[in-house]
Amino acid sequence: MTAVYRILLLLLVGSGAFACVAAGWSQQHGVVMAGGLAALLCLAGLAAPLSRGAKARHPLARFFRQPLPEAYPIAEATLAETSSCVISGNCEGSLVDQMLSQGRYALLLRPEIAENLSAEQFEFAHEVLDGAMAVVPEGTVVMRSTRVDDVADENRHKVEKNVDVEGHYLDRFPVTNREYQKFVDAGGYEQLTLWDEDIWPAMLQFVDRTGQSGPREWENGRYSAGKEDHPVIGVSWFEASAYARWAGKRLPSDAEWVKAAAWPVTAEGSRLMQRKFPWGDAMDRTLANLWGSGPGGTIPVTQHAEGASVGGVRQMVGNVWEWTSTNFGVWEPTAVRLESDIPLKSLRGGAFDTYFDAQAQCQFQSGDSPLARKHNIGFRCAVGFSDVAEQNEDLPPVVADEEICEPGLENHVESEQEVSS
Repeated sequence: MTAVYRILLLLLVGSGAFACVAAGWSQQHGVVMAGGLAALLCLAGLAAPLSRGAKARHPLARFFRQPLPEAYPIAEATLAETSSCVISGNCEGSLVDQMLSQGRYALLLRPEIAENLSAEQFEFAHEVLDGAMAVVPEGTVVMRSTRVDDVADENRHKVEKNVDVEGHYLDRFPVTNREYQKFVDAGGYEQLTLWDEDIWPAMLQFVDRTGQSGPREWENGRYSAGKEDHPVIGVSWFEASAYARWAGKRLPSDAEWVKAAAWPVTAEGSRLMQRKFPWGDAMDRTLANLWGSGPGGTIPVTQHAEGASVGGVRQMVGNVWEWTSTNFGVWEPTAVRLESDIPLKSLRGGAFDTYFDAQAQCQFQSGDSPLARKHNIGFRCAVGFSDVAEQNEDLPPVVADEEICEPGLENHVESEQEVSS
């Protein structure tokens, strides 16, 4: 009987809709005709509804049947090819100098490649790394649910988790337009080994405003004039991951990012203590580019040095949200986690348009689709101690502020070459 009633309803409403269209046409009454057309569109949907229990799915959902990886490792082919080129010296120009000028010092310092460098090349590559990346020692960090403030002290263990983090290096600054330009110019969007195979069908949408490969906010394959030292924005999680692989690095995990920002310490006889903000426990909007304290857009990554973390990492709060390798919601209780066809990826740090103080804290986790290419999302990279060939010293050197290598690495390399010549 249900099917009969449905057919009668379709006939009745359809007749009325056609009558409205005819009347509106003959009387030149646009409102009546528009109502009739709207009714016909509704009937089209009613005539072919979703099957019972079916759900609308993202058109790319079938490419994400497996959970997204935490991070993509450096392709073995890339390591082998680079190592072979360094050994033979048959590459065009000086490969080592070229890679240093591109900011790919971390790839050169991979143990598989570093053993083929000369002592001078190895030492210089380490100097560049020590200036561009901060040391984050191993240790424990407390990861918290966003609901931690709503939970009584005796129940905090239910929304907190101690995570052991291995020692790693973290970029002192977010990746800039100038640095990302080198990736684009080197054909990073055409090197499929840098990208996960499942995302290949979606790479056609990773274009700028003029349809060329690159961040969404660029034009003609280039960033806007005067923004070379601004953080690159309008890049998806997959684009950020591909750049990191090209550079010999990876995206930091949530725990690595929070450890670098909150800098947990343990006082004798006390629990682990972490900072709310990289500079301390009190919000000070003059130390970050947030809503109401900046120009309403991105600023150069070298600004707000006074708001840096204890380890010397800048702009971990404000300017741009930063992709991490971790899935969104992993620190929330299972019963309240957000599920979606495509796993959302974690975002940390807030941006220039972040209004609420609570969203600009080290512990706050936001998230978005890994395909999102928004005006306020950027990233920085990390690399583990174990992925960097060791120096003679037992511990990585501590770098003074005046030795920090700010974006514009190619100038540093060129000056070294001029001195040596």
